Amino acid sequence: MMRVLSLMIAGGCVCGLMAAQVELTYTYADKHEEKKTVSATPDAKGVVTVIVKRSQLPQGVEWVSVLPEFAAAKVGEDGYYVTPDGYLGTFRLQNAACMVGGPSTFYGRNYMPIFGMKNPRATFVGIVATMRFEYDLHVRAKDGVYTIAPRFHVAGFVPPDDIVIHYHLLEGRDADYAGMARAYRNFQLVREVCKPIKARIKEQPELAYAARSPEIRIRQGWKPAPSPVLEQSLATEPPMKVAVTFDRVGDILDAFKKAGVKRAQLCLVGWNQKGHDGRWPQIFPVEEALGGEEKLRRLIRKAHRMGYLIVGHTNSSDGYSVADVWDWDLPAKREDGTPFSNAVWSGGQMYALCPQRVFERFYPQDIRKVADLGFRGLHYIDVITILQPPRCFDPNHPCTPKESAVWFDRILAACKDHIGGVSSEGAFDYACGNLDYVLYVYFGGLAGKHNAMHDRLIPIWQLVYNGIILSNPFTETVNAPAKDLFTQTKLVEFNGRPSFYVYSKFKTDKKNWMGEIDLACATDEELKQAAGVVKKGCDAFDELADLQFEFMEQHEQLAPGVFRTAFSNGAEIICNYTESDYVHNGHAIAPNRYRLFK
Repeated sequence: MMRVLSLMIAGGCVCGLMAAQVELTYTYADKHEEKKTVSATPDAKGVVTVIVKRSQLPQGVEWVSVLPEFAAAKVGEDGYYVTPDGYLGTFRLQNAACMVGGPSTFYGRNYMPIFGMKNPRATFVGIVATMRFEYDLHVRAKDGVYTIAPRFHVAGFVPPDDIVIHYHLLEGRDADYAGMARAYRNFQLVREVCKPIKARIKEQPELAYAARSPEIRIRQGWKPAPSPVLEQSLATEPPMKVAVTFDRVGDILDAFKKAGVKRAQLCLVGWNQKGHDGRWPQIFPVEEALGGEEKLRRLIRKAHRMGYLIVGHTNSSDGYSVADVWDWDLPAKREDGTPFSNAVWSGGQMYALCPQRVFERFYPQDIRKVADLGFRGLHYIDVITILQPPRCFDPNHPCTPKESAVWFDRILAACKDHIGGVSSEGAFDYACGNLDYVLYVYFGGLAGKHNAMHDRLIPIWQLVYNGIILSNPFTETVNAPAKDLFTQTKLVEFNGRPSFYVYSKFKTDKKNWMGEIDLACATDEELKQAAGVVKKGCDAFDELADLQFEFMEQHEQLAPGVFRTAFSNGAEIICNYTESDYVHNGHAIAPNRYRLFK
């Protein structure tokens, strides 16, 4: 007989809101399921809190799923569900299922621990307050009923916390996906885990500058990707391609100034030893084939004289055995003691590093050396906030994902303290207190659906974090001014900070995730064209830059293919993706165009 789980409910009853039934499903190793139903009542603020005590988990249970009755809708009903990766789905399928983030080693990937649903009976946003790295989010349509429920993995390790989920029941003007986002934003701000940009710019002038400036990344040098040699040595290391020397970066600055680019932050990618993804976690010495340390210092001083910020790109999560600082104590370990390996990049076989070991071995001394070169701005740490924090089983430095997230966040904080700010790719919001800029929030997906259940993309992350963290929304919106009008308009609809990439094509064996339209500077004509694209993006951004400091308060579909984004200063942007003009407040918006109303 299964032991009874303890379910604790916070608070009393809201007028007009009745107690809800919550179904708990326990899945065992042999795949059989057992269910238990309990009653849950909203508190005075319309919040249902469910707590599943870890000390009372049944013996042998692998997964625990939590499903309140209001998290269900019938096929054909009005409403939708919302996932944290920006997908909205309506209730139109009889049978289908998806797992947000997809299967992974660490049980799913949800950048924000939230999900929501609007149906004829209720609108809510669920906030997973604990065990955020140990759950999947499942959306299912079965026998004509849609459900959305987190499923927690509780086998193979001691759960770090009780399971705690807050269900915020929303009414009136808050009963939509923008209201879901506002509820979570308030949850974050009240707990003071992050602060608005406006509250940080006095102590962080680099952030104030970046908020009104485009990001231009310049990939200077790299070895082949994927590497033809898995475990490289000094004898077998492939040669590095030199694409942009420090002198040539100086030419780029001159071209920008000549084109009229008044403000910009440059980020040098591959300035380090053996270029981009060359020998992480080794950084120094500065790559001689690009000009060496003295020329880099001169370049940085030149950028500052011209009024530009300039930073470098480093990596604190990946490592290669060819590094001269390498030892096998650095990688995170599986239960059997073998190191976690990942993809094959320019440095060969890539290993996932233990965040604790990385911090203890290389911080803050390495970042002090980076800062000493003269870099100032939003320093870029590769992939750190797109990764699920690893579980490390090494007995010398064991880490749960929760503990790894703390070490990752300490790495971000060190960079911020020494260089003025910090940025990465992806948008795991455990780092929202230190992260200043996200190169792209959503990895792919702009052009189509990832799953048949999804209907469209919405800026759910931006509705939470616009005005708190700068961002470019999609991989595809990098170099947007050189691309089609649809992509340019999506950048504006999601209020993205313009991001450019010189030599963005990383892989030699498959399609590039930032698109096939690239910027280059091998010839003076290519450089002139690249500067023109950046200037075009700057000009479009000039009238929109103030919105980086504001909360995104509303997003809605006004008509098929027409969307409204509204901000805390009263401004709104209307984006028209139809084939004809759309008239708003007496003004016509052309197809695949937008208009700002102040």
